Amino acid sequence: MVKIQDVAKDSGCSISTVSRVLNNPDLVTPDTRERVLKSIEKLGYYPNEKAKSLSSKKQNVSLGLLIPDITTFYFGELYRGISRTAKNSGIDLILRDLDDEGPLQEQILDGMVSLKKHGVSGIIISSRVMTEEYDEVLNRLRIPIVLALSEHKKLKFSSFKTDDIKASFDAISYLVSRGHKHIGMVTSSPTEDKLVGEPRYQGFKNAIDFYRLPFKAKHVAVGNNFRYEGGYSAMTQLLETRETFPFSAVFCATDEMAFGAMRSLHDHNLKVPDDVSIIGFDNLSISNMITPKLTTVSQSFEKIGVESVNHLIKILEEPKMQMETGVFYMPHQIVERESVRTI
Repeated sequence: MVKIQDVAKDSGCSISTVSRVLNNPDLVTPDTRERVLKSIEKLGYYPNEKAKSLSSKKQNVSLGLLIPDITTFYFGELYRGISRTAKNSGIDLILRDLDDEGPLQEQILDGMVSLKKHGVSGIIISSRVMTEEYDEVLNRLRIPIVLALSEHKKLKFSSFKTDDIKASFDAISYLVSRGHKHIGMVTSSPTEDKLVGEPRYQGFKNAIDFYRLPFKAKHVAVGNNFRYEGGYSAMTQLLETRETFPFSAVFCATDEMAFGAMRSLHDHNLKVPDDVSIIGFDNLSISNMITPKLTTVSQSFEKIGVESVNHLIKILEEPKMQMETGVFYMPHQIVERESVRTI
């Protein structure tokens, strides 16, 4: 099926320009209008009437986005995919950032109720595991929910995220392929954080066992969060074990932790990657700006955002259709840069 994106690419115009040709042709210059119409005829594009109906009601259609902490580095990359897709569909986006006051569960529930009061047609919830404790309010709201970088324990909602266990396993496999046999891990809350800490630790441990590498509990250093300061303190802890555990590489649960870990190594007069190789997880834009540039697992943040919005739009277009729920894993890959050496 030919999509509006195909027409935009063929005509060399933006999706919004193609949309204007279809819905408000008087707003488009004759030359551009003619170019778009030729592409429509050539490709055999037929506008989705349900999508047009939804677009025509765009003044009444908006989506809510619930994010626990807008200051996290990854949010900008996730938001890019969400906001662009909503804009191209003529849908407004209302952002609700949670603060640090009160229990997180109450904040999330209050956030959903607040977005509902603002009249949103659907809500994207990011970066929190949803449990049965939320179900009563969710059922009462009667509003479509999609999870981005998150999941529901009973798989009651559609979720778009990375397979953290597989991606972490692949990170260790990459280090092993570069000759590393003594590999440590820098993380936070490997048993308490069900969304990031537990699966990324599990992937690390699965790979350690698979390759029969030496392992003791002290080979995993735990910081107080997944950010810079957590990575710094965890690496400092791990360095205390180096006399009995001569690790040559460290897997960091997030890129932010990797940045902190690299600074700790620097402060202890150790070089990356000459003395210790570092691999991160996320592929934040800044990973390509530091020295040395960080080798990392790349998450498809923008694609996760795009798919989350598109799924909500499908639900709104076909409210009576039984949509498939569960976890939809987006592709990941290892991005090689300068922080891992071959030994």
